[in-house]
Amino acid sequence: MRLNLRAKMLIFTAVIAALPLIVAGQSVIRVARDELKSAANEQLAVTVNKVTDEFNDFLEFTLFTPLDLIRNALGGDKLGFEEKIVVLKQGIADLPDVVSLQVNVEGLPRPIVVVQESFFKKLQQHFASPLDVLRVDADALPAGSDSRTATQVAYLAGTGDWLATLSLPIPGGIQDRSATLYARISLARLKNVVANDPFAKTGSIRVVDREGRIVFSSEDGVYDHASVLAKAQEMLAAETATIAVEPFELGDGSISLGAIAVARAFPWAIMAEKAEADAYRPVTDMIRSLAQWLAIGLAAALAGATLFALGISRPILRIGEAASEIARGNLDIRVRNVRTRDEIGDLANRFNDMIVQLNERFELQKFVSLGTMKAIQGSDARTVSLGGERRSVAILFADIRGYTAFSESREPEEVVTVLNQYFQRLADIVTAHGGDIDKFVGDQIMAVFAGTKMSKHAVECAIDMMKAMEAMAEDTAADLKIGIGINAGEVVVGAMGSSHRKDFTVLGDHVNLAARLCSAAHPAQTLVSRNVQDDLPEKLKKAARDLPPISVKGKKAPIEIFAFNAPVPQPA
Repeated sequence: MRLNLRAKMLIFTAVIAALPLIVAGQSVIRVARDELKSAANEQLAVTVNKVTDEFNDFLEFTLFTPLDLIRNALGGDKLGFEEKIVVLKQGIADLPDVVSLQVNVEGLPRPIVVVQESFFKKLQQHFASPLDVLRVDADALPAGSDSRTATQVAYLAGTGDWLATLSLPIPGGIQDRSATLYARISLARLKNVVANDPFAKTGSIRVVDREGRIVFSSEDGVYDHASVLAKAQEMLAAETATIAVEPFELGDGSISLGAIAVARAFPWAIMAEKAEADAYRPVTDMIRSLAQWLAIGLAAALAGATLFALGISRPILRIGEAASEIARGNLDIRVRNVRTRDEIGDLANRFNDMIVQLNERFELQKFVSLGTMKAIQGSDARTVSLGGERRSVAILFADIRGYTAFSESREPEEVVTVLNQYFQRLADIVTAHGGDIDKFVGDQIMAVFAGTKMSKHAVECAIDMMKAMEAMAEDTAADLKIGIGINAGEVVVGAMGSSHRKDFTVLGDHVNLAARLCSAAHPAQTLVSRNVQDDLPEKLKKAARDLPPISVKGKKAPIEIFAFNAPVPQPA
């Protein structure tokens, strides 16, 4: 069957109009789905991280800091009994989230309890003995509880309130007797954090305990997502610190995108979820719109082919020839000699623009380092393999002290400016001593030193950092100091992280100990471990001051420590 030019153009135009749109549409839809999934996962991760931080900050900063001041005021014999009662009452008045303060003194038959009057009246409407509800049974608390971690979290069915207990041993005791301050805390503010989070408008946020019970929820009704609950309980049991973001298959066969994080301050997991159908709803709308435009474009192309068959066949062939050259890698080709001032001419111009843009993108690839390209090309997978190797290094942690108090009384811009000034000066000192800045974490610096004199360089760096802090205190409005911890030993160095986000860093027990020493260091003090002390030259060894061993988290036996620039103990 012989087809005339018009028939051929109709068929050809229909194919050319439909096929690229279908292929491009599939690619766009695939990319859109990937982008939407990535955006949804990022939104979920950001949400649980933000809510978890708010939970942790609520206990560790909003409450622990003022309670720590109350605890210190109660210790010793500087204040009389009446004054200490006043301190407790004032603490209740100033901390609306604290519903009772209790002091247990060894040898006394009954504890001292001060309660929030409004909450006490509320309990009176539901309980015969409200004081028994608020009183803390010290024997029921787990031994060795972290003072920054809530314990004995209980739900009051009568009032619908959740109460947590914070235990703070009083330094020095009271009248030479050991004593402990207990705070009962209302968690109503955390319930509002979950209910009022902006994410709750498009998804759901829930807080679950170790038994799988829902503590707080942004949605009412029964929650039956067993797979999500199982993952949360698994993370709570393992005390997993990372955020888990993954799809979960529900009982009805649908998929829920979820992110889970474990709070430090509470024995809870925070879960954020969004139905996959809701996350991909824009793709459904895109497919519908793409189908409509495909039909419109095909109809227009067929109409144009009928009217301009003879005039457009040659330009199309030229465009096709240019496309073939591009497929062979020739990006110098251009569609030439198409002078028609219509869609075909515009198509030729746009095709030329597309070639230019493709050429620019290929040129941009030349700016990627050869080492990065070889690492990717040399991998047996599509990504660079995770892993590392053992090396002996010295690790230095430096944490700015007084930063929180300084930032509370300053504008954010001023805080950032001052902090950058300090970091710039301290980073220059690390570089001058042959160290490498591994990372900045908030107001903390982590540096790594290698080589045969790594311990010496790390300690000399710490000494110069202390001197620099003193000089900067005179030049700036901020009176900030630093505490430094140094340890040395064998660690793992390499690419760590996940398939989506990698970091080149050092990990290991020696890194953790350096961080613990930094936390234990006083302002303007450097603490070093026995490994570092033994590796120092005699002159630096003599400059160090031997301190009593300390116990740190993760170590069974006390750790020997030595101090540089240690503050002189005040006489008792």
